[in-house]
Amino acid sequence: MPAARISRRRAIQALGGLGLGAMGLLTGGCTFTKGTPPITDVGLDKKPAPGRKTNIEVYSVWGSTVGAGMVNLAKKFEEAQPDIGVRVTYAPAGMGGGAVQQKLFTAIAGGNPPDVGQLVPSQAPQWVELGIMTDLTSRYRAAGLSQDDFFAPVWESITYKGSVWQMQWDADPNFPFFWNKQLFEDSGLDPEKPPKTLEEVDEYSAKILKKSGANVTKIGMIPWDSYGYSNSLFTWGFGFGAEFYDKEREEVTPDHEYSVKALEWIVKYAKSVGGADRVTVTPPGLQLHPFSTGNIGMAPLVAPNYRDIKTNAKDMKIGATLLPFEPPGAKAPGAGAWIGGWGMFIPATARHKDEAWEFLRWVGATDEGTKAQWETVGFPPGYRKAAVLAEIRDDPVMAPFYDVLTTATNIRPPVPVADFYFTQLDEQISNAVLGLSTPIQALRTVKKNVMGEWDRFRKEVEA
Repeated sequence: MPAARISRRRAIQALGGLGLGAMGLLTGGCTFTKGTPPITDVGLDKKPAPGRKTNIEVYSVWGSTVGAGMVNLAKKFEEAQPDIGVRVTYAPAGMGGGAVQQKLFTAIAGGNPPDVGQLVPSQAPQWVELGIMTDLTSRYRAAGLSQDDFFAPVWESITYKGSVWQMQWDADPNFPFFWNKQLFEDSGLDPEKPPKTLEEVDEYSAKILKKSGANVTKIGMIPWDSYGYSNSLFTWGFGFGAEFYDKEREEVTPDHEYSVKALEWIVKYAKSVGGADRVTVTPPGLQLHPFSTGNIGMAPLVAPNYRDIKTNAKDMKIGATLLPFEPPGAKAPGAGAWIGGWGMFIPATARHKDEAWEFLRWVGATDEGTKAQWETVGFPPGYRKAAVLAEIRDDPVMAPFYDVLTTATNIRPPVPVADFYFTQLDEQISNAVLGLSTPIQALRTVKKNVMGEWDRFRKEVEA
Protein backbone atom coordinates (compact mmCIF):
# COMPACT_ATOMS: atom_id res chain seq x y z
CA MET A 1 0.00 0.00 0.00
CA PRO A 2 1.23 3.50 -0.70
CA ALA A 3 2.91 5.28 2.17
CA ALA A 4 2.62 8.68 0.54
CA ARG A 5 0.55 11.42 2.08
CA ILE A 6 -3.06 10.96 1.00
CA SER A 7 -5.05 13.80 -0.50
CA ARG A 8 -7.87 15.55 1.30
CA ARG A 9 -10.22 14.10 -1.30
CA ARG A 10 -9.25 10.52 -0.43
CA ALA A 11 -9.53 11.24 3.29
CA ILE A 12 -13.06 12.52 2.70
CA GLN A 13 -13.80 9.30 0.84
CA ALA A 14 -12.84 7.35 3.93
CA LEU A 15 -15.08 9.58 6.00
CA GLY A 16 -18.01 8.76 3.78
CA GLY A 17 -18.32 12.12 2.09
CA LEU A 18 -18.69 10.61 -1.41
CA GLY A 19 -21.41 8.10 -0.73
CA LEU A 20 -19.66 5.62 1.52
CA GLY A 21 -22.44 6.07 4.02
CA ALA A 22 -21.89 6.13 7.73
CA MET A 23 -18.21 5.31 7.87
CA GLY A 24 -16.38 5.01 11.14
CA LEU A 25 -19.24 3.58 13.18
CA LEU A 26 -18.04 3.40 16.74
CA THR A 27 -19.75 0.21 17.76
CA GLY A 28 -16.57 -1.82 17.92
CA GLY A 29 -18.68 -4.65 18.80
CA CYS A 30 -20.58 -2.97 21.52
CA THR A 31 -18.73 -2.95 24.79
CA PHE A 32 -19.25 0.73 25.51
CA THR A 33 -20.69 3.81 23.85
CA LYS A 34 -17.42 5.05 22.45
CA GLY A 35 -16.46 8.56 21.53
CA THR A 36 -19.39 10.34 23.19
CA PRO A 37 -18.22 13.83 24.13
CA PRO A 38 -18.08 14.01 27.92
CA ILE A 39 -19.40 16.86 30.05
CA THR A 40 -15.76 17.93 30.36
CA ASP A 41 -12.63 16.78 28.57
CA VAL A 42 -10.42 17.38 31.61
CA GLY A 43 -8.19 14.34 32.13
CA LEU A 44 -8.63 12.99 28.60
CA ASP A 45 -5.36 14.45 27.25
CA LYS A 46 -1.84 14.17 28.58
CA LYS A 47 1.54 15.63 27.80
CA PRO A 48 4.52 13.32 27.34
CA ALA A 49 6.74 12.64 30.31
CA PRO A 50 9.75 15.00 30.32
CA GLY A 51 13.26 14.03 29.32
CA ARG A 52 12.43 11.29 26.80
CA LYS A 53 14.45 10.62 23.66
CA THR A 54 11.31 10.48 21.52
CA ASN A 55 7.71 11.49 22.06
CA ILE A 56 4.81 9.85 20.24
CA GLU A 57 1.24 11.08 19.89
CA VAL A 58 -1.68 8.72 20.49
CA TYR A 59 -5.22 9.70 19.50
CA SER A 60 -7.98 8.55 21.87
CA VAL A 61 -11.65 8.61 20.83
CA TRP A 62 -13.07 8.02 24.29
CA GLY A 63 -14.57 10.27 26.89
CA SER A 64 -15.54 9.46 30.45
CA THR A 65 -13.74 6.75 32.44
CA VAL A 66 -12.53 4.93 29.32
CA GLY A 67 -10.73 8.03 28.08
CA ALA A 68 -9.20 8.59 31.51
CA GLY A 69 -8.12 4.95 31.45
CA MET A 70 -6.31 5.46 28.15
CA VAL A 71 -4.38 8.34 29.72
CA ASN A 72 -3.41 6.16 32.67
CA LEU A 73 -2.40 3.36 30.32
CA ALA A 74 -0.02 5.74 28.54
CA LYS A 75 1.47 6.71 31.90
CA LYS A 76 2.07 3.05 32.74
CA PHE A 77 3.88 2.59 29.43
CA GLU A 78 6.12 5.53 30.28
CA GLU A 79 6.83 3.95 33.67
CA ALA A 80 7.76 0.68 31.98
CA GLN A 81 10.61 2.15 29.88
CA PRO A 82 12.78 5.32 29.91
CA ASP A 83 12.99 6.38 26.27
CA ILE A 84 9.52 7.04 24.85
CA GLY A 85 7.10 9.69 26.04
CA VAL A 86 3.41 9.58 25.12
CA ARG A 87 1.17 12.48 24.32
CA VAL A 88 -2.51 11.47 24.43
CA THR A 89 -4.80 13.68 22.38
CA TYR A 90 -8.54 13.45 22.86
CA ALA A 91 -9.94 13.11 19.33
CA PRO A 92 -13.63 12.26 19.70
CA ALA A 93 -15.76 11.01 16.90
CA GLY A 94 -18.78 12.99 15.75
CA MET A 95 -22.23 12.55 17.16
CA GLY A 96 -24.96 10.40 15.67
CA GLY A 97 -25.31 6.84 14.45
CA GLY A 98 -22.66 7.23 11.75
CA ALA A 99 -20.02 8.91 13.83
CA VAL A 100 -16.67 9.50 12.12
CA GLN A 101 -13.18 10.26 13.40
CA GLN A 102 -12.97 13.64 11.71
CA LYS A 103 -10.00 14.91 13.70
CA LEU A 104 -7.99 11.81 12.76
CA PHE A 105 -8.74 12.07 9.07
CA THR A 106 -8.15 15.80 8.98
CA ALA A 107 -4.73 15.25 10.58
CA ILE A 108 -3.85 12.49 8.11
CA ALA A 109 -5.03 14.49 5.11
CA GLY A 110 -3.11 17.54 6.34
CA GLY A 111 0.16 15.65 6.66
CA ASN A 112 0.26 15.84 10.46
CA PRO A 113 -0.99 12.44 11.63
CA PRO A 114 -0.66 11.00 15.12
CA ASP A 115 1.76 8.14 15.57
CA VAL A 116 -1.04 5.88 16.82
CA GLY A 117 -4.72 5.92 15.85
CA GLN A 118 -7.70 3.83 16.91
CA LEU A 119 -10.10 1.88 14.72
CA VAL A 120 -12.79 -0.75 14.77
CA PRO A 121 -11.02 -3.80 13.25
CA SER A 122 -13.55 -4.20 10.42
CA GLN A 123 -12.62 -0.73 9.14
CA ALA A 124 -9.09 -1.82 8.24
CA PRO A 125 -9.76 -3.15 4.72
CA GLN A 126 -11.05 0.22 3.55
CA TRP A 127 -8.31 2.18 5.27
CA VAL A 128 -5.64 -0.16 3.86
CA GLU A 129 -7.00 0.31 0.35
CA LEU A 130 -6.83 4.08 0.86
CA GLY A 131 -3.17 3.86 1.88
CA ILE A 132 -3.81 5.16 5.39
CA MET A 133 -2.26 2.30 7.39
CA THR A 134 1.28 0.98 7.88
CA ASP A 135 1.93 -2.69 7.13
CA LEU A 136 3.05 -4.24 10.44
CA THR A 137 3.84 -7.74 9.15
CA SER A 138 7.62 -7.45 9.44
CA ARG A 139 7.33 -5.92 12.92
CA TYR A 140 5.14 -8.79 14.10
CA ARG A 141 7.65 -11.25 12.68
CA ALA A 142 10.62 -9.51 14.31
CA ALA A 143 8.80 -9.51 17.66
CA GLY A 144 8.16 -13.25 17.37
CA LEU A 145 4.41 -12.74 17.15
CA SER A 146 2.29 -14.97 14.97
CA GLN A 147 -1.21 -16.34 14.51
CA ASP A 148 -0.76 -18.70 17.47
CA ASP A 149 -0.44 -15.76 19.85
CA PHE A 150 -3.94 -14.40 19.26
CA PHE A 151 -7.50 -15.67 19.43
CA ALA A 152 -8.51 -16.91 15.98
CA PRO A 153 -11.18 -14.24 15.33
CA VAL A 154 -8.70 -11.55 16.40
CA TRP A 155 -6.07 -12.77 13.95
CA GLU A 156 -8.68 -12.78 11.20
CA SER A 157 -9.58 -9.19 12.12
CA ILE A 158 -6.04 -7.80 12.12
CA THR A 159 -4.93 -9.37 8.83
CA TYR A 160 -5.93 -8.35 5.33
CA LYS A 161 -4.61 -9.72 2.03
CA GLY A 162 -1.88 -11.67 3.79
CA SER A 163 -0.49 -8.79 5.87
CA VAL A 164 -0.99 -7.58 9.44
CA TRP A 165 -2.21 -4.00 9.83
CA GLN A 166 -3.18 -3.38 13.44
CA MET A 167 -2.90 -4.51 17.05
CA GLN A 168 -6.29 -5.51 18.45
CA TRP A 169 -5.84 -4.68 22.11
CA ASP A 170 -9.56 -4.99 22.94
CA ALA A 171 -11.37 -8.25 22.12
CA ASP A 172 -15.05 -7.71 22.84
CA PRO A 173 -16.95 -11.00 23.48
CA ASN A 174 -20.43 -10.69 21.98
CA PHE A 175 -22.30 -12.24 23.76
CA PRO A 176 -22.98 -14.48 26.71
CA PHE A 177 -26.68 -15.27 27.20
CA PHE A 178 -28.38 -14.35 30.47
CA TRP A 179 -31.74 -15.34 31.92
CA ASN A 180 -33.87 -14.08 34.82
CA LYS A 181 -34.31 -17.03 37.14
CA GLN A 182 -37.16 -15.46 39.12
CA LEU A 183 -39.14 -14.66 35.99
CA PHE A 184 -38.56 -18.20 34.77
CA GLU A 185 -39.93 -19.58 38.02
CA ASP A 186 -42.90 -17.19 38.00
CA SER A 187 -43.69 -18.36 34.46
CA GLY A 188 -43.64 -22.06 35.35
CA LEU A 189 -40.19 -22.70 33.90
CA ASP A 190 -37.25 -24.43 35.54
CA PRO A 191 -35.06 -21.53 36.77
CA GLU A 192 -31.94 -23.67 36.39
CA LYS A 193 -32.62 -24.76 32.81
CA PRO A 194 -31.97 -22.12 30.11
CA PRO A 195 -32.93 -22.78 26.49
CA LYS A 196 -30.30 -24.40 24.31
CA THR A 197 -31.98 -23.88 20.94
CA LEU A 198 -33.95 -21.00 19.46
CA GLU A 199 -36.93 -23.32 19.17
CA GLU A 200 -36.79 -23.62 22.95
CA VAL A 201 -36.48 -19.82 23.21
CA ASP A 202 -39.84 -19.61 21.42
CA GLU A 203 -41.37 -22.17 23.79
CA TYR A 204 -40.09 -20.36 26.89
CA SER A 205 -41.14 -16.99 25.49
CA ALA A 206 -44.74 -18.11 25.05
CA LYS A 207 -44.90 -18.89 28.79
CA ILE A 208 -43.23 -15.63 29.86
CA LEU A 209 -45.30 -13.28 27.66
CA LYS A 210 -47.70 -11.00 29.56
CA LYS A 211 -49.83 -8.18 28.17
CA SER A 212 -51.89 -5.29 29.41
CA GLY A 213 -54.40 -4.78 26.64
CA ALA A 214 -52.37 -4.71 23.43
CA ASN A 215 -49.15 -3.71 25.17
CA VAL A 216 -46.48 -6.20 26.20
CA THR A 217 -45.48 -5.89 29.86
CA LYS A 218 -43.32 -9.01 30.13
CA ILE A 219 -41.47 -10.62 27.26
CA GLY A 220 -39.23 -13.62 26.78
CA MET A 221 -36.65 -11.77 24.73
CA ILE A 222 -36.26 -8.86 22.30
CA PRO A 223 -34.24 -10.48 19.49
CA TRP A 224 -34.34 -7.44 17.19
CA ASP A 225 -32.61 -5.32 19.82
CA SER A 226 -29.38 -7.10 20.63
CA TYR A 227 -27.46 -3.80 20.58
CA GLY A 228 -28.88 -2.61 17.28
CA TYR A 229 -30.46 -4.23 14.25
CA SER A 230 -27.25 -5.20 12.45
CA ASN A 231 -25.65 -6.67 15.56
CA SER A 232 -28.89 -8.56 16.19
CA LEU A 233 -28.76 -10.17 12.76
CA PHE A 234 -25.07 -11.02 13.08
CA THR A 235 -25.72 -12.65 16.45
CA TRP A 236 -28.81 -14.66 15.55
CA GLY A 237 -27.65 -15.17 11.98
CA PHE A 238 -24.46 -16.85 13.18
CA GLY A 239 -26.71 -18.75 15.60
CA PHE A 240 -28.57 -20.19 12.61
CA GLY A 241 -25.31 -20.92 10.75
CA ALA A 242 -25.23 -17.90 8.44
CA GLU A 243 -22.25 -16.49 6.59
CA PHE A 244 -22.20 -12.80 5.76
CA TYR A 245 -19.20 -12.64 3.44
CA ASP A 246 -17.72 -14.83 0.70
CA LYS A 247 -14.00 -14.08 0.89
CA GLU A 248 -13.03 -15.94 -2.26
CA ARG A 249 -15.66 -14.22 -4.41
CA GLU A 250 -15.29 -10.87 -2.63
CA GLU A 251 -19.02 -10.70 -2.15
CA VAL A 252 -21.28 -9.86 0.77
CA THR A 253 -23.93 -12.49 1.49
CA PRO A 254 -26.65 -10.97 3.67
CA ASP A 255 -29.15 -13.10 1.73
CA HIS A 256 -27.45 -16.34 2.77
CA GLU A 257 -30.04 -19.05 3.46
CA TYR A 258 -29.52 -18.94 7.20
CA SER A 259 -29.36 -15.14 7.37
CA VAL A 260 -32.82 -15.10 5.83
CA LYS A 261 -34.05 -17.75 8.26
CA ALA A 262 -32.66 -15.72 11.18
CA LEU A 263 -34.42 -12.55 10.07
CA GLU A 264 -37.62 -14.50 9.43
CA TRP A 265 -37.40 -15.77 13.00
CA ILE A 266 -36.82 -12.25 14.36
CA VAL A 267 -39.78 -10.87 12.39
CA LYS A 268 -42.02 -13.77 13.39
CA TYR A 269 -41.10 -13.22 17.04
CA ALA A 270 -42.04 -9.53 16.81
CA LYS A 271 -45.37 -10.42 15.22
CA SER A 272 -46.03 -13.05 17.91
CA VAL A 273 -46.08 -10.38 20.62
CA GLY A 274 -48.23 -7.99 18.61
CA GLY A 275 -45.45 -5.96 16.99
CA ALA A 276 -42.20 -4.36 18.09
CA ASP A 277 -44.01 -1.11 18.86
CA ARG A 278 -46.14 -2.87 21.50
CA VAL A 279 -43.23 -3.74 23.76
CA THR A 280 -43.54 -1.54 26.86
CA VAL A 281 -41.27 -3.28 29.35
CA THR A 282 -39.05 -0.32 30.21
CA PRO A 283 -40.10 2.58 32.48
CA PRO A 284 -39.23 6.15 31.44
CA GLY A 285 -35.81 7.37 32.51
CA LEU A 286 -34.30 3.93 33.07
CA GLN A 287 -30.50 4.22 33.31
CA LEU A 288 -29.70 0.50 33.32
CA HIS A 289 -30.15 -2.06 30.55
CA PRO A 290 -33.87 -3.01 30.19
CA PHE A 291 -33.08 -6.55 31.37
CA SER A 292 -32.65 -5.01 34.82
CA THR A 293 -36.40 -4.30 35.06
CA GLY A 294 -37.23 -7.95 35.59
CA ASN A 295 -39.67 -7.78 32.68
CA ILE A 296 -37.41 -9.53 30.15
CA GLY A 297 -36.72 -13.23 30.52
CA MET A 298 -33.58 -13.60 28.42
CA ALA A 299 -30.98 -11.30 26.87
CA PRO A 300 -27.46 -11.15 25.43
CA LEU A 301 -25.53 -8.57 27.44
CA VAL A 302 -22.19 -6.77 27.23
CA ALA A 303 -19.96 -6.72 30.28
CA PRO A 304 -20.59 -3.13 31.48
CA ASN A 305 -24.36 -3.66 31.37
CA TYR A 306 -24.08 -6.93 33.28
CA ARG A 307 -21.77 -5.37 35.83
CA ASP A 308 -24.16 -2.43 36.32
CA ILE A 309 -27.10 -4.77 36.83
CA LYS A 310 -25.18 -6.88 39.36
CA THR A 311 -24.21 -3.69 41.21
CA ASN A 312 -27.60 -1.98 41.20
CA ALA A 313 -30.06 -4.88 41.24
CA LYS A 314 -28.35 -7.06 43.81
CA ASP A 315 -31.41 -9.22 44.52
CA MET A 316 -31.89 -10.17 40.88
CA LYS A 317 -31.14 -13.85 40.29
CA ILE A 318 -29.39 -14.19 36.94
CA GLY A 319 -28.08 -17.23 35.13
CA ALA A 320 -25.42 -17.14 32.41
CA THR A 321 -24.67 -19.52 29.56
CA LEU A 322 -23.75 -19.61 25.87
CA LEU A 323 -26.13 -18.29 23.23
CA PRO A 324 -28.89 -20.62 22.03
CA PHE A 325 -28.47 -21.93 18.48
CA GLU A 326 -30.64 -23.40 15.77
CA PRO A 327 -29.77 -26.61 13.91
CA PRO A 328 -29.08 -27.80 11.31
CA GLY A 329 -27.08 -24.75 10.21
CA ALA A 330 -25.47 -24.23 13.60
CA LYS A 331 -24.11 -27.11 15.60
CA ALA A 332 -23.84 -26.11 19.25
CA PRO A 333 -24.67 -23.44 21.86
CA GLY A 334 -22.52 -20.36 21.42
CA ALA A 335 -22.49 -20.58 17.62
CA GLY A 336 -23.88 -17.06 17.43
CA ALA A 337 -21.05 -15.45 19.40
CA TRP A 338 -18.63 -13.09 17.69
CA ILE A 339 -15.63 -10.98 18.65
CA GLY A 340 -15.68 -7.21 18.20
CA GLY A 341 -13.43 -4.68 19.86
CA TRP A 342 -10.85 -2.03 19.02
CA GLY A 343 -7.43 -1.95 17.41
CA MET A 344 -4.52 0.48 17.24
CA PHE A 345 -2.74 1.25 14.00
CA ILE A 346 0.18 3.34 12.78
CA PRO A 347 -0.75 5.85 10.06
CA ALA A 348 1.26 5.42 6.87
CA THR A 349 2.74 8.91 7.22
CA ALA A 350 3.48 8.73 10.97
CA ARG A 351 6.88 10.16 11.94
CA HIS A 352 7.84 7.77 14.75
CA LYS A 353 6.86 4.33 13.55
CA ASP A 354 9.43 2.35 15.55
CA GLU A 355 8.41 3.98 18.82
CA ALA A 356 4.72 3.72 17.95
CA TRP A 357 5.18 -0.01 17.34
CA GLU A 358 6.75 -0.41 20.78
CA PHE A 359 3.63 1.14 22.30
CA LEU A 360 1.31 -1.11 20.27
CA ARG A 361 3.29 -4.24 21.10
CA TRP A 362 3.43 -3.42 24.81
CA VAL A 363 -0.28 -2.63 25.09
CA GLY A 364 -1.56 -5.52 23.01
CA ALA A 365 0.94 -8.38 23.11
CA THR A 366 2.87 -8.43 26.40
CA ASP A 367 1.88 -9.67 29.85
CA GLU A 368 2.79 -6.35 31.43
CA GLY A 369 0.92 -4.23 28.92
CA THR A 370 -2.25 -6.33 28.71
CA LYS A 371 -2.48 -6.36 32.50
CA ALA A 372 -1.97 -2.58 32.59
CA GLN A 373 -4.69 -2.14 29.98
CA TRP A 374 -7.11 -4.36 31.92
CA GLU A 375 -6.43 -2.40 35.11
CA THR A 376 -6.80 1.05 33.50
CA VAL A 377 -9.13 0.79 30.49
CA GLY A 378 -10.71 -2.54 31.38
CA PHE A 379 -11.13 -4.43 28.08
CA PRO A 380 -10.25 -8.13 27.56
CA PRO A 381 -7.10 -8.50 25.41
CA GLY A 382 -6.93 -10.19 22.03
CA TYR A 383 -3.54 -11.70 22.97
CA ARG A 384 -4.51 -15.21 24.02
CA LYS A 385 -1.26 -15.83 25.96
CA ALA A 386 -1.85 -12.86 28.28
CA ALA A 387 -1.48 -13.85 31.92
CA VAL A 388 -4.26 -11.43 32.89
CA LEU A 389 -6.79 -13.72 31.21
CA ALA A 390 -6.65 -15.90 34.33
CA GLU A 391 -7.89 -12.94 36.36
CA ILE A 392 -10.70 -12.35 33.87
CA ARG A 393 -11.65 -16.03 33.97
CA ASP A 394 -11.87 -15.97 37.77
CA ASP A 395 -13.78 -12.68 37.98
CA PRO A 396 -17.42 -13.55 38.87
CA VAL A 397 -18.76 -10.88 36.50
CA MET A 398 -16.36 -11.48 33.63
CA ALA A 399 -16.38 -15.30 33.71
CA PRO A 400 -19.27 -15.63 31.20
CA PHE A 401 -17.45 -13.25 28.86
CA TYR A 402 -14.22 -15.23 29.20
CA ASP A 403 -16.14 -18.31 28.05
CA VAL A 404 -17.27 -16.46 24.92
CA LEU A 405 -13.83 -14.94 24.30
CA THR A 406 -12.19 -18.36 24.28
CA THR A 407 -14.84 -20.17 22.20
CA ALA A 408 -16.20 -17.63 19.67
CA THR A 409 -15.19 -18.13 16.05
CA ASN A 410 -16.98 -15.28 14.25
CA ILE A 411 -16.29 -11.64 13.40
CA ARG A 412 -18.34 -9.08 11.53
CA PRO A 413 -17.46 -9.10 7.81
CA PRO A 414 -14.11 -7.37 7.12
CA VAL A 415 -14.87 -5.82 3.75
CA PRO A 416 -13.76 -2.44 2.35
CA VAL A 417 -17.30 -1.08 2.73
CA ALA A 418 -18.02 -2.69 6.11
CA ASP A 419 -19.61 0.31 7.80
CA PHE A 420 -21.84 0.96 4.79
CA TYR A 421 -22.85 -2.71 5.00
CA PHE A 422 -23.74 -2.39 8.68
CA THR A 423 -25.73 0.79 8.08
CA GLN A 424 -27.69 -0.87 5.28
CA LEU A 425 -28.48 -3.79 7.57
CA ASP A 426 -29.72 -1.41 10.26
CA GLU A 427 -32.05 0.30 7.82
CA GLN A 428 -33.42 -2.76 6.07
CA ILE A 429 -33.82 -4.96 9.14
CA SER A 430 -35.81 -2.14 10.74
CA ASN A 431 -38.08 -2.15 7.69
CA ALA A 432 -38.59 -5.91 7.96
CA VAL A 433 -39.32 -5.84 11.70
CA LEU A 434 -41.84 -3.02 11.18
CA GLY A 435 -43.52 -4.93 8.36
CA LEU A 436 -42.47 -2.56 5.58
CA SER A 437 -40.72 -5.33 3.64
CA THR A 438 -40.27 -9.08 3.81
CA PRO A 439 -37.02 -10.49 5.22
CA ILE A 440 -35.81 -11.71 1.84
CA GLN A 441 -36.65 -8.36 0.19
CA ALA A 442 -34.79 -6.50 2.93
CA LEU A 443 -31.67 -8.63 2.68
CA ARG A 444 -31.59 -8.62 -1.11
CA THR A 445 -31.79 -4.83 -0.99
CA VAL A 446 -28.81 -4.81 1.38
CA LYS A 447 -26.80 -6.98 -1.00
CA LYS A 448 -27.64 -4.87 -4.04
CA ASN A 449 -26.77 -1.60 -2.32
CA VAL A 450 -23.57 -2.86 -0.68
CA MET A 451 -22.19 -4.50 -3.81
CA GLY A 452 -22.95 -1.31 -5.72
CA GLU A 453 -21.06 0.72 -3.13
CA TRP A 454 -18.17 -1.74 -3.19
CA ASP A 455 -17.91 -1.40 -6.98
CA ARG A 456 -17.96 2.38 -6.66
CA PHE A 457 -15.26 2.24 -4.00
CA ARG A 458 -13.02 0.05 -6.19
CA LYS A 459 -13.27 2.59 -9.01
CA GLU A 460 -12.41 5.45 -6.67
CA VAL A 461 -9.33 3.64 -5.38
CA GLU A 462 -8.16 2.74 -8.88
CA ALA A 463 -8.72 6.28 -10.21
